[in-house]
Amino acid sequence: MLLLILAFQELRANCSAIQIDTQRDYEVLDHFFRMGILEEGYGYVLEGEKPISVRNFYSLDNLPLARDQKITEREFLNTLLVREAIPIWKKLCSSQKNFALKAVSLNDRETEALGWEIQFIHIPKLQEVIDKNIDLFRYVLGPTLKSEQLVHKIAYSEELLSDILHDDSVLIGIVLGFGSYNSLLGGREDTISSLTISRDLAPFSPKSLLIQSNTEHSLNFLTPEAFGVYYLEVAGGDDSSANFRCDFSYLKPSSAFLNVTEEIMAIHADYEPLPTCLSTQQPAFIFSPYKGGSSNQPFFESLIQRQKQSQALLKKADFLEQVLKKIGGKKPRITCDKPKNSNLSLSFFQGTISTQIWEHILHREMHRLTGKQKQSIFLEAFFNPPDSALLPPAMVGVSQASLDGLIKALQNLSNANAYFENLSQVDSLQVIVPKQLYCKTTLKGTGKELREFDHVRLSYVIEDLEGNILFANHNTWLNLSETLSSFAHGMQGMCIGEKRQLFIHPAIGYGALTTLPPCIGLVVKVQLFDIDKKSFKPLNPLTAVDLRWIQNPILYRNIKESLDQQPRFMGMFYRNMLDQIEGSNKAKILPLLKTSLNFQQVLDQRQHQHKDNI
Repeated sequence: MLLLILAFQELRANCSAIQIDTQRDYEVLDHFFRMGILEEGYGYVLEGEKPISVRNFYSLDNLPLARDQKITEREFLNTLLVREAIPIWKKLCSSQKNFALKAVSLNDRETEALGWEIQFIHIPKLQEVIDKNIDLFRYVLGPTLKSEQLVHKIAYSEELLSDILHDDSVLIGIVLGFGSYNSLLGGREDTISSLTISRDLAPFSPKSLLIQSNTEHSLNFLTPEAFGVYYLEVAGGDDSSANFRCDFSYLKPSSAFLNVTEEIMAIHADYEPLPTCLSTQQPAFIFSPYKGGSSNQPFFESLIQRQKQSQALLKKADFLEQVLKKIGGKKPRITCDKPKNSNLSLSFFQGTISTQIWEHILHREMHRLTGKQKQSIFLEAFFNPPDSALLPPAMVGVSQASLDGLIKALQNLSNANAYFENLSQVDSLQVIVPKQLYCKTTLKGTGKELREFDHVRLSYVIEDLEGNILFANHNTWLNLSETLSSFAHGMQGMCIGEKRQLFIHPAIGYGALTTLPPCIGLVVKVQLFDIDKKSFKPLNPLTAVDLRWIQNPILYRNIKESLDQQPRFMGMFYRNMLDQIEGSNKAKILPLLKTSLNFQQVLDQRQHQHKDNI
């Protein structure tokens, strides 16, 4: 490894001036760095204020469609630009001393429609911030870590940045230039936020607790209506959602706080306002600064100065030459004619997407749709688009799995309501919360009584209302403050040796926002074995979550109508892209695509099916 590092250092030390011989290379790099400075913070990297700028660019066949098609068009254009710029950088600029442009494929498959993680790296600045925080990096990545090895790995390996840094939000914040203190607080908030969209493990607190909380805090943008769709997808059978962490890490507060909501509110209280120009003017530098560490004011002043320098750079007639001089340390040699127009449009990429790639894109998008009818609507919208614009679906990214999950949640909630209505008629049960939480002692205990002690030893079996076992554990210690509040409240008053059954309604269980079956009622069989007498801790309040949002008929209608509208909306979007990019070339491409995708056969089948339905 050391020899490899030395070889790279020698190569960079002996690099010559960057030379551009073709107008196409000049134009692509000019557009790429203009985009990078305006949208990705490359100006802050060029000036040594920010070690790394990193962003994922979606593959052409997997763009997240937005209601505003201009946003998706911009993503399409930027992906094309990155796709052109990467090989030119490798050809002309790859052996620079101070800068690296790293592209890591986000796709396992072999296709030219790839998505990329693009990192623009200021190598000396990266070395500086790692050296300054080396103990933090060693704590996470290993005590024998050498900063030079880490810099080399980040800049030149084929690994994603998050993989290299073990997905640690604090380390990622540091290399993105937010400062160590801001990264510590922001990293903790980000960790809590990411665990909020992750898999549940009963009887521990639901990961969606913050989403469902009525308390005002910094994560209130995570609303049930918005993020509920992701949970419903999992409930409906789509277990591949990238929004869900697969680990079972507990979502528990730091030691100074009773619960995670308290901790998030404390972090939120330490927010320091970002100067308006950094968040509203391009190029923006958006992050969350926090009070409490060293003053952020010198940092803000430096960022504002770098922003002004970037704004001035973008106005220069020799913009690209100035950028390449900063990168290479020498004035670049330009032997081609410079382009007269600095505007970038999709037509700039005419002829860069082969017919085979267009076929691949359409084939992939078509087969994401369930059912032959929706696939045929997609193709018809692409090949025979209507003259008028189509209004976007209310929920552009919703899936059939979301609808299936919503139906399952409603059915489970109906069953739970009926079940708990029956329990309310059973006199032998102890009522803790009417129609929501009941308990029944099946074996009396003789030891110490549980009263707000936190650390207990117990066994439990957790079942659904039909008796299916979901989770079980035997003779284990756990903290009741980390469990469902209904679980902890239901155990109060138990004596050592006692066995109980708890009946928990979904409103005080896991609700609809869970990777368990949505709106599922729970039956818990628990036995208490021991109590840590030094672990007294107030119980978290027993509050029900609001399940009205899944019962709103508008939600069901929006999902259903969106699923019906999506195929045509998607087909028209990709046809619009082909029209803008290919121009006159589309007359040659469209017949080839019609043949390869069997459009006429699909259309005939659909018309035949329509006649049968009539």
